This record gives sequence, C-alpha cells and structure tokens, in this order.
Amino acid sequence: MSAPTFYLKDLTIQNFATFKNQSIQFGLGLNALIGETGSGKSLILDALQLLLGARADKKVVRRETDYSLLAATFECHDQNVIAWLEAEGFPCENNEITIKRMIYKNGSSKAYINHLSCSLHNLGSFARKCIDLVGQFENQKLLSEGYQLYLLDHFAKILDERNNYNAVLNQYNEIKNKKEILIEQKQMREQRLDYLEFQLQEIDKLAPTPEDEELLLQKKAILVNYEKHLKLAYQFMSLLDGEDESQGILPALRQLRSLMLKNNEFIQNKEILITQSEDHLMDLKNHLEQYVNLEHDPEELEKVIERLDTYQRLKRKFGGTVDHIMQSAVDFRREKQSLQELDIDLSEMEIKSKELLIDLHAKAKSLHKKRVKASLDLANKLTERIQRLRMTGAEVQITVEEVDELQEWGKSRVYFKAQTNPGEGFYRIKDIASGGELSRILLAVRQILSAYDSISIFLFDEIDTGVGGETAITIGEALNEVALHGQVIAITHLPQIAQFADKMIIVQKEIYHEGEITRTESSVREVLGKLMKKELQAMHGHI
Repeated sequence: MSAPTFYLKDLTIQNFATFKNQSIQFGLGLNALIGETGSGKSLILDALQLLLGARADKKVVRRETDYSLLAATFECHDQNVIAWLEAEGFPCENNEITIKRMIYKNGSSKAYINHLSCSLHNLGSFARKCIDLVGQFENQKLLSEGYQLYLLDHFAKILDERNNYNAVLNQYNEIKNKKEILIEQKQMREQRLDYLEFQLQEIDKLAPTPEDEELLLQKKAILVNYEKHLKLAYQFMSLLDGEDESQGILPALRQLRSLMLKNNEFIQNKEILITQSEDHLMDLKNHLEQYVNLEHDPEELEKVIERLDTYQRLKRKFGGTVDHIMQSAVDFRREKQSLQELDIDLSEMEIKSKELLIDLHAKAKSLHKKRVKASLDLANKLTERIQRLRMTGAEVQITVEEVDELQEWGKSRVYFKAQTNPGEGFYRIKDIASGGELSRILLAVRQILSAYDSISIFLFDEIDTGVGGETAITIGEALNEVALHGQVIAITHLPQIAQFADKMIIVQKEIYHEGEITRTESSVREVLGKLMKKELQAMHGHI
C-alpha cells in the first residue's frame, strides 16, 4: 500500500458530549472504530463532520462547560489541495493542514483553517475536495448527480475530452455575452449617433483653435471701441488740417517753412526740421484717414461676440479649454466610427458563435455516446460488487439521459440507480432508505472508483448494519481494498470486519460519580499489531 497524498493524522475532542478531553491518532489504511453501542463511536464521526462544515447544535457542548473544542491535523502532499488553500487565503506550512472549530453553549461557533478564521462554507469546500462521508450523513458527495457524472467520465477515461468541451463552452459563452452587449449597443446606436453627429457639427462649425480665439478677442477689443476711436480720429484730423476759421498744424508748418526760406540768412538750413515734422504729421494723417475710410460693418461686432460666446459655451461643455473641445471632437469621431462598425463586429461574432455551437454539439454528442457505453460496463461491475456484498438479487443501473440544452459538461444527465429487491424497481441511490444497504452500495462504488478519484479520506458509518458472517467478511475485504487507495475510517461492531483493520480505535464509556452528580465520560485507546487479536477475541465473545 502506497502512502496517500492526503490523510488525517489526529483528532482532538474537548468538552464534546460525553468526551471530556481526548486525542486520537489515526493511521494509514483502514482505521476501525469499535466499541459497545452508545460508547461514543458515532460522536467521533460527528466531530469530524462538524470540522467539515456541518451545522452545530449547542447541545453537543458538554454540561457545565462553556464550549466544545474540535481540532484535526492533516498531512498533505497533494499540490492541488495546497494550491487551492493558498488561493483561498489559507496557506499551509510543512505540508500540514489544521482545522479547528469552537462551539459555544449559546449556539454560536468559530472556525479556523491553518489558524486563520474561516466560514463554514470554506470548511465545506475543503471537505468536498478531499473527504467523502459514507453513511447517514448530510450532503454525501457520492449522492450528487454532478459528482456521479464526474466519476463516470473518469471511469470512461474522457476527462481530457470533457475539459476540452468545457473550454470551448467558456469561449462560446464569452462571445455570446459580448454579442448581447453589442446588440444592446446597436439598439441605442441611432440615438447615440444622432447625439455624436450633433456635437461634431457644432464643434466643426466653430473649427476651434487657440489662435482663432485670441484673434477674435483682439478684434472684439477693436470693434467695441470703434465709435470712440472714430471721433478721436476726426478731432486729430481737424487739428492737423484746420477747421472753419482755425488754422491747422499742417498749413501753419507750410507757412513756417516758406517764411524760413525767404529769411534764410536769418535762420540758415533749418527748414529740414520743418520738412521732417511735416512728413511725420502726414503719416499720422494718412493713418487717420485710413481708419476713417475703413469699411465698417455694424453687424461684425455682433458676429464676433456670438462666435466668442460659442467658444465659452463649448469650453464649459467639454472641459474648460479650447484643447478640451478639440480632444472631444477626436473622441466623438472615434466612437462614431466604432458604432458604425458594430454591424461588422456582430456579423463576425455571429459566424464564430455558430461555428462554436456546431462544435459544442458535436463534442457533447461524442461525450454522451462514450458515457452511455461506459455506464453499461460500470453498472455491471457495480452489480457484481454489491452482490458480492451479499445483496442477493440487487442490481445497479446507470441512466444517462441526453438533454436538449448544453450543460457545463455536455448534454448528459447521469443517475446512479439501484434495485435492492428483485422486481421492486430501480430507485436513485440517494432515495434508498436503508442506511446499511446504501452504505454497501456506496462502498461498491468506492471499490471500483476510488482509484479514479481525488478523494483520499473515506468515512464509513452503518456499513455493517443488519449483516454478519460471510457478508461481514466480504465488507471487510471491500473496505480493505478501498484503503489501498486512501485512508478509511469505519465504525463497525463486527470482528469479521475489524480483522482487516490496520489500526483499531476502541471507544469506551465510563460512568462515575462527582458527589451526588452522576457523569458519563467516553475515552479512546489505540491498538496496533498483535494486540488487535485480543480485541478481536473480545468482540467475538460479545457476538
């Protein structure tokens, strides 16, 4: 027997029902929990179930104590489990996983994985990954149709094909979601395109640039002061040319120059100064005349102001600067082009979607055919196994239904069914009422499929209910076979089963008195090797 990559090392139980303070060391292979009825064997599996996320009842807290403490340590060399814990935020050290649960007498509880607080959901997820409960437990993994499908696929050796189908399905769903978004965008496209076109027309009509805005501001300043400047120009020209009876500066300069030329002997060579002054004043006059004769459109100021108002409005609308207006135009054109290309994208996605859908149906059909074929072989093997377990006439049937819609793993729905009494009909194994019969059917499933499974720890309860003799020996052999692929912890009352154990965990109950108060306390002791023979003889003596 090779060592499993994941197994339970020890369990600590404090103040839990009849247990005061016990620590149990589990071994590899088959661990048999034995002891008289009512000694507390089932409490050990109850404790494990609580550590794996089951709902707690405050009644389990031992009387006159404040809380129950349950703790378990697992040895783990399974890198998938280690990686999963790391991803969930519960990294483990030295290949050990610790789980702790505290249940208080008010009904509340706390849970921890690797010393970090966790939820019951976290515990349940951990349990489903690594541990299987077989017996009268809630939420047995083997009773899940999805898990039965996984085991059938593993048996049929089509897991790679199944995963390939799932990868294509994810791709198809991704394209489908994108297509729905594009269709929704298309429905709003015309309205959005109208909006974009309006905004672009408004911006394009203005054709904004920082330089244009600056020129408009300068022009506005000129136009606003036009009337005032015109009046000043006429005043300057009147002073230069003269008006009515007053003599202007230019005529006076001409007279002054003429007088200087006539009296050159008095003022020699100074007429140049008069000429220069006259030239400068003539330049000024020409400038004033140009201004006066400038064509003036009374509506031009209004147009400039209106254009500047448009600048201000668009700046408020698109971010506060001319650069923001220009960038908005770039963004609008890009979005407009994207929306106009929606039909092309949708057409391409529609083609790809149809191709993937055809591929998915073909893959699902192939998976379904292989499942149907493998289900007959697996059902025959399971029937043979349960009949070896002395369920005379019992038969297993695996129904593989093909559904219309594509599911996560194809188009198949799988039901493990069993007929425990000939002629009485087949029922889904989860609906089989007898705990003993159910346990034996699930044991048969485990015998065949444990080598295919990632589950490493198997907990069996009520496995020997209503059996004895040769049947018990056969059950013991089956448990021993399952233990070759993992760790098995099973409650049994029969020496025929216990004889196959690699380790015995004997549960005893003692009644003692504390003054006038009577108390009950359960304890365990572990038995290995040759000492187990003595315990087996004691068990034979009680049969």
